[in-house]
This record gives sequence, structure tokens and C-alpha cells, in this order.
Amino acid sequence: MATKRGGQQPSVVLDWFNVSYRSIVLAVVTLVAAGGIGSYYAWLKLVYAGSPRAEARESIDQAEDALERAGPATGQGNTIELKQTAQRLLAEARRQYDASNYQDARKAATESKLSAEKAIAIERGESAREVQFYRIEGDVKVKRVRELTWRSAESGMSLQTGDQVKTSSRASAQIIYFNGTITTIKPGSLLEIKELYDNPATRVQQIKERLREGRILASTQEPVAEGSFHEVTTQTTSARAADRSEFEVAFDRAQEKTEVQVTAGEATVSAGSGPALKVGAFEKLHVDGQSKVSEVQRVKLPPTMLSPMDQKVYVRKDNVSPPVELSWEPSEEAISYRLQIAVAPLFAEPTVDLGDLGNTAVTLPNLQEGGYYWRVAAQYTDGSSSDFSPARRFKMMSARLAQTGDTIPPMLEIDDFLVFASQVIVRGKTEPGSLLTVMGRKVDVYDDGSFTTVVTLKHEGLNRIPFVAQDLAGNETKIEKPATVDPY
Repeated sequence: MATKRGGQQPSVVLDWFNVSYRSIVLAVVTLVAAGGIGSYYAWLKLVYAGSPRAEARESIDQAEDALERAGPATGQGNTIELKQTAQRLLAEARRQYDASNYQDARKAATESKLSAEKAIAIERGESAREVQFYRIEGDVKVKRVRELTWRSAESGMSLQTGDQVKTSSRASAQIIYFNGTITTIKPGSLLEIKELYDNPATRVQQIKERLREGRILASTQEPVAEGSFHEVTTQTTSARAADRSEFEVAFDRAQEKTEVQVTAGEATVSAGSGPALKVGAFEKLHVDGQSKVSEVQRVKLPPTMLSPMDQKVYVRKDNVSPPVELSWEPSEEAISYRLQIAVAPLFAEPTVDLGDLGNTAVTLPNLQEGGYYWRVAAQYTDGSSSDFSPARRFKMMSARLAQTGDTIPPMLEIDDFLVFASQVIVRGKTEPGSLLTVMGRKVDVYDDGSFTTVVTLKHEGLNRIPFVAQDLAGNETKIEKPATVDPY
């Protein structure tokens, strides 16, 4: 700095400090680390948090904690069996997690936790926590037995006999029972837990629900003993499943009308003094307010979804997202389609709800970062619709969060491709951890990257079977193999 005082010559004062190469390197490393940490937390917030993977990991952690609190498989006979069941289910959850089957992993982990907590409660002489919320979307309320007020539902909250669950018109919830059954409570519904029976000696398990209004979907599991069942009743009707099944019950309180529809397995429907009827997969019936039962009707199948494959990752570069094409196979006799897109799996409040689509494909431009679920239903000339197809999920993520250094597509090899009549046995190998689909259906990939699956061919003559493998960086490898079904 130059200064001048009176007649004195200006003086110059110089000041400096030394910077070593080591300091420069440390500064650069610090900046890179800070950027990496920032990207990591952004990845946690935008991609990982709330994802099926994160939910599965949290459920496994909770199951591990419950099993640790339960202690070794010693004590009373029924608690030993419960702890062994919890251990088996936890091992299954870990296996499914390693295979990237996060929904199955979360379900097995939740069942493990319930078994462990039930063993803890029995040893303490307390009532076991046998039912709890599995997933909540939107405004869901609970009214406890012998209470007059409604309270907000919370994830993991336990339920018991006599409790009621109410969903608003833009809300949905799932509850999971001690036997692994999951009941999905659709928007605008009111459900009461009527009876919970679990006999440790006979292993008979019975669950009764009362649907007072709205619609629910019950997904039941294989019974552990004869005499077990899951029953849903309305004002006029009873629907009971005694085996693995998936059935939906709807009740219109204003018209006193009940509808029962089965999508897997079968259910026995009773109404009034008439005989019980068996309703099989993709069948339904109605019961009016006078307990008059309609004939059993066939239900049209939902459209088959083609692309993108479930859990596909798209990478957004330079703030521009690649177009996402959603496509599905045309349904016989359908005149249009209904497409729903949501950011949560129960579709309580879809962000997109488009009906009367004349095409079997829709292109979505410039989507924001995050996860999306989508599903499709077919619409017919008589005004009826099919059920929605099973939902798929895809993710849009920033290039800074993706593994941008990896640009090599995953290895995909088909070792065996054996055609027998209308089926093909396939064995092959891909990169461990990759997402693999065959004809749009997800296939488990084992820890070493190997896989085995059976493909059912759709029609006589030439069939083309697409294989798609995608790694964590979004790179894809596609192979198409021909297979011929000979007519007889």
C-alpha cells in the first residue's frame, strides 16, 4: 500500500503469506468432498428417501431390533415357534432385499417384526400387537374401541379388535395382520376390525372385518392350519377366503349394494338365507339391499404393460429430462384406456388421471426429478372398465446423482433357451445388482448375477422374447430371442 506524509517519499508496504502445495491439495480435496457430500444428501432426499429400497431397509432394521429384543428361541413352546418364524422371515427379507425385490423384502420384514413383538408380548403376559399400519397416504383417521374421537393414523400404529379406520376421498391406507394378510383401504372408506383369533395350540388364525362404506382389497396368505380364514362382511353380505387369494369388496351404503370381485384364488360369498357361492379368479357378483345375489360374471383382464420396465431409471442431463414413453398392449374389445400417474403407490391422489385415451402409448416430456408410479385400465363400449394393471415405478434422477462415471452397459448372456410346447426355460447371467425383465416381467437376479425363469409364449407361431438388463447407472443391454410354438 502506498502512503504520503508531508514531504516524505511515499513508502510501499508489502505483505504476503506462504501457501504450500499441500494446502492447495487439501483445499481441493475439501471442496470435492463437500460437493460429494452435498450430492449424497441430495441423492438421499430426492431418490432414496421414500423409495421402496429405503422403506425395505427401514423395515429390516426394525425387524432386527424386534428380534434382538425378543432374544433367543427359548421359553414357552409357542414363543419359540414365533421367534423361529421371525428369524425365518427376516432371512427371507434380507434375501429379497439383496435381489432388489424391495416390496417383498419390506413385507417379510414387517411380518418378522410382528412375530417377534408377539413373542415379546406373550412372555410379558401382555396382549400382542397383531395388526399395524403398513402404508398411509393422505388423511387417514382411526377411532379406537370405546373411544368417541378420531385421531390421525401414523405409520406403524397398532390396531386391535373394535378399532375403525376411515379414509378421506383423497386418501388410502394398508394394514397388515399377524398372518401376513394385507388389507388396502381405498379412498372414502370406513372399515372396522371385528375379530382377531389366533390359537397358538391349533395354529388356527381367523380375521373378520366389517366394511361399513367404500371399498377394500384383501390380499391373503397361505393358511398355516385348516380352519383359518379371512372374512369381510357388509350389511348384507359375507365374503370369506380360506386360502391364498386376492379379493375386493365394495359397499354402497346409500343403495345398500355390495360387490365382490376376485382377482386371484377364490372367495365364498354368502347373503341372506341363500346358498353360498364360490367366486373364482377374475369373477364378480353383486348383492342388493334385499340380499338378492346376481349371477357370477367374468371380469375383463387389465391391460398388459410393456414399457418402461418396473424400477427403470432415467437420467436427467443439463436440466433436461429424456422423454418417457409409457406403453401397454391393446386389450381385446377395448375402445379407449385410462392412465393414472402418482408419486405414491396407493394412487390415493394421482397427479395425472387421463381417460378416453385412444392410443396404447403416451409420451411424457421433461419430467422433474423423483419417483413415479403408473397404471392403466381398459374402457369398453358398454361403459364398463377393467381393473387397473399392477402398478409399475420409474425414477427420474439428475446426472449429478447418477453414477455418471459408469457408461458401460451391463453384461447379459443367455446360456440356455429351451422351448417346450408353449413355454421356454431360460437360464443366463447378467451384472449382479442389475434390474432384469423378460417380456416386461421382472426376474430375480441372484448374488452372482445368474437367473432362471420360465416364459409362457403368448400365441402360436413366432414369438419374440425381449430381455432387458439395466444397471444402477441407467445403462441398458437388450437382447431379443425368437421362439416358435408349433400348432397342432
